[in-house]
Amino acid sequence: MKQIFSIIIFCISLFTWGQNMDNIHLEEYNLANGLHVILHKDVNEPNVIVGTKYHVGSKNEEFGHTGYAHFYEHLLFHGTKNIPQGELENIIFNAGGYCNAYTNYDVTYYYQLLPAHEFKLGLWVESERMMHPIITQEGINREREIVKEERRMRYDSKPLGNSYFDMMSNMYNYTTYGHNMIGTMDDLNKASKTDFDAFFKTFYIPNNACLVVSGNINIEETKKWISLYFKNIPKGKKIKRPKTFKKSSGLVKHTDMRIKGLKDESILIGYPLMSQSDPDAPVMQIITSILSGNRNYSLLNKNLNLEDDAIIKHISATSDFWEKAGTLSINASVTTKNSETYLLGKIDEQLELLKTKPIDSIVLQEVKSQFISAYVDYFYHAETFADKVTNYYHLYNKTSDIKNLLENFNNVTSDDILRVAKKYLAKNNRVIIAYHPE
Repeated sequence: MKQIFSIIIFCISLFTWGQNMDNIHLEEYNLANGLHVILHKDVNEPNVIVGTKYHVGSKNEEFGHTGYAHFYEHLLFHGTKNIPQGELENIIFNAGGYCNAYTNYDVTYYYQLLPAHEFKLGLWVESERMMHPIITQEGINREREIVKEERRMRYDSKPLGNSYFDMMSNMYNYTTYGHNMIGTMDDLNKASKTDFDAFFKTFYIPNNACLVVSGNINIEETKKWISLYFKNIPKGKKIKRPKTFKKSSGLVKHTDMRIKGLKDESILIGYPLMSQSDPDAPVMQIITSILSGNRNYSLLNKNLNLEDDAIIKHISATSDFWEKAGTLSINASVTTKNSETYLLGKIDEQLELLKTKPIDSIVLQEVKSQFISAYVDYFYHAETFADKVTNYYHLYNKTSDIKNLLENFNNVTSDDILRVAKKYLAKNNRVIIAYHPE
């Protein structure tokens, strides 16, 4: 009865999702300077999100200049020609809102959440940030120490804090996905005002940006203010983007590393995957959940029976998808240094099941329902929707593909899982990093 109930909930959720997508009002257009605009009207949202997503992240950085995309994100909170140094966040806060930003491999995103009637303030702040930020040497020196401390706290002070980037460096070339997004200490130390002025001129241009306004807005009024604030910002030159992402020398199949402060022997296994816009990406997300999702059905938990295993202490799988690449990573901790062969054997047994044995239909439906529950939430909040829809503009074929998001998961079949597992989860298509306590 519980299984039938789960399928009923799944069907109701999908029906509700379809209705919600039909009610989403999206309007897109370009200004003459190339700025892409997405307007999303939601009368049930009391606030408004105003954000600008730039198609620049750490994969656009050159050798010796790593960390600049993230560093620059910090600098653009300092001030502009018309916003005094240190006052940008206070202006937003005093209007009843808040602001934030993030940088990843592919994009940098700045946004403000404001009461709906304050949307003009958000537009003004974003136009100021794009048109004439003030970057000073004093600000660079101050922010440099903050970024370096961020690196220490998030990565360097943790025994396995850099493990994800260890894996990425063994899969992808250094100047795209193969380095830490926050950059090296050496590169951060030598970053100069001249470097950042050139970075701004290259990437912070309207034809490399997507402006989103999401919430309870008047479309025509919003268009007028967007034109007023953004139309006179000059268009920039066409950007040269990286074309080669995989390491020219191939995968670094096995690496041993000794780590100070590490308590347990740890092993990281990584598989290079497809990009996030690839039709097989939803299939791989479902595969990841089947490997390491709910304990009732996940292969790595249920089949390995870790409570009775004297060697494997912990194991989990995650997948990440970027504009031009993706990864499946399996993390495990084991009791002894010589446990790698045993661990790999156990993992390969579970991966072989994915390649040869059709997934139980009830399990597949349950996994799909979990994705639906998670992703439908994106469309109930202006903040999450604005982030997701701007990703679709920059990183997918077209923004309207977002309307197929849940349908893509719903259409995954057991045969798809067999096919994708065989294609990507081969023994000769992985890297292994063994971490030993120093």
